[in-house]
Amino acid sequence: MKGDVSMNIDTMLQIVAEQNHTTVEEVRKEMEKAIIDAKDTPNFKKTFDNKMPTLEEFIEKGIELVKENMDS
Repeated sequence: MKGDVSMNIDTMLQIVAEQNHTTVEEVRKEMEKAIIDAKDTPNFKKTFDNKMPTLEEFIEKGIELVKENMDS
């Protein structure tokens, strides 16, 4: 899973940037700020073992969790 998801993250960010009339860099920056804002919540700490994920790790984990919930 990791390889093909990573290859698509740039595409996802580009789509979000285009939909919001901004740049990929700005989308990245805003998403990274949101991760920092969420880092002290119990669910975040549990999900990421009290470690700060990269944006890519965060997105990959989100996709993984959505897939798990769809299968149950």
